[in-house]
Amino acid sequence: MASFVPPPAQPVPVAPVVAPVVDPNAAAQPMPAAVVAPPPNSADLTAKLQKLALERQSAQVADRLKIVQANPNSHLTSMTSFQEMNLPPLLLSGIFGMGFDKPSAIQAYSLPRILATPPMNLIAQAQSGSGKTAAFVLGMLYRVVVDEPATCQAVCVTPTRELAVQIVQNCLAPMSANIEGIRMRMGVSGEMISRGEGVGAHIVVGTPGKVCDWLKKRSINPTTVKVLVLDEADEMCNESSHRTNSLLIKKAMPPTCQCLFFSATFPKEVLDFAEKLVGQADKILISSDEELVLDVIKQLWIDTGTYQGGKRQFLEDMYSFLEIGQSIVFVETRKEADEVTQILNAKGYPCSVLHGKVENEERDRLMESFRVGQTKVLITTNVLARGVDIDNVCLVVNYDMPRQRNQETGVWSPDFETYLHRIGRTGRFGRKGTAINLVQDDNAKRTLAEIEQHFAPGKEMIAQCEADVEALADKVELS
Repeated sequence: MASFVPPPAQPVPVAPVVAPVVDPNAAAQPMPAAVVAPPPNSADLTAKLQKLALERQSAQVADRLKIVQANPNSHLTSMTSFQEMNLPPLLLSGIFGMGFDKPSAIQAYSLPRILATPPMNLIAQAQSGSGKTAAFVLGMLYRVVVDEPATCQAVCVTPTRELAVQIVQNCLAPMSANIEGIRMRMGVSGEMISRGEGVGAHIVVGTPGKVCDWLKKRSINPTTVKVLVLDEADEMCNESSHRTNSLLIKKAMPPTCQCLFFSATFPKEVLDFAEKLVGQADKILISSDEELVLDVIKQLWIDTGTYQGGKRQFLEDMYSFLEIGQSIVFVETRKEADEVTQILNAKGYPCSVLHGKVENEERDRLMESFRVGQTKVLITTNVLARGVDIDNVCLVVNYDMPRQRNQETGVWSPDFETYLHRIGRTGRFGRKGTAINLVQDDNAKRTLAEIEQHFAPGKEMIAQCEADVEALADKVELS
């Protein structure tokens, strides 16, 4: 955005899931005999290119990670393979079954600490789409001893229903598929338990309100919990979000409980609180804000104030003219989300809307429809800005710039962390992605200029593209 000079600032008024007891002495299955590979097809080539891109990304990320050890005499380093970690064979087969062949950078540095004896607390930061979820899920499964009736031994708390569902369905269930008798349960709105009734699961993944409720009802017995995970920990520890519930959950846990806090972003104030909350912990942090943005995401901004019909018309023309794969459009309000959805649907471009007022069953249905590609466009508020992992999202559109309002002064300011989380819905696991910012007025320009200055001081991180859909087609790959 080097071409834009900001004007002077103005005040801006589910039931338990049962997987197929772990035998720690079980022998590893022999590797299959070598076979002659068939000629490569386009899907194989794409997968190989994505793997190479992820390996390059992991190498770059490894150079950017800063390790802070609580015990300076610790000899823990990183590991280059899952086999080095002495994992039970059933867990190892679960990891390989999910397509992991070697650890990503964050996994290589975090897992030796997560799996250490005695257990270690960890605060870990890494870029979006770098394998954080698999790291802490593996940590939970490693500590669980399958018993009957099931005692709750691991609790993962995450900000939204969608994230809880994703963690269970996309990572926890497949990684534990070979562990007979293990039970997991989602603690989300709509899941009902009577007072005094146990959760009947070894692992609970839920939102902070529901987990607090189950602790109060004694459905979760905290004395048996070995691992507490805070996913999207910056949001969980933020004073304006879930800090109170996070504090209550942490205080309920026994002193021996291992704490694992993971996030893509950790503003200083939030990191300070997280360190006090978790106590003595190793930290894995990205060295600077400049390193947080993935290189595989191409960022553009378009001055739609000069476009006839403004940003609504530009969005409509973009979807009408261009062949776009799966995409997410972020707006500021529920009202705007509904209106944009109606406009695109009326013009014959099917899309879905998801925000806090959509009923739980409908939210689950919409997410599944989008995940399997039945719906190509999802219009949403910040409810999906964090952590949601859809493999084939090639485009993110910031229809409205991410802002936050100071509760005391009422003044709006750029929301740097939300911008990072939004654009991180594309460029997952080494794939290329594009983020387009629609800038309608001077306030939006000023917000985006401050975001660019925050993440890339003195550099151009977000390139301008003229407000022309044909010109846009020449600049980016959108399918």
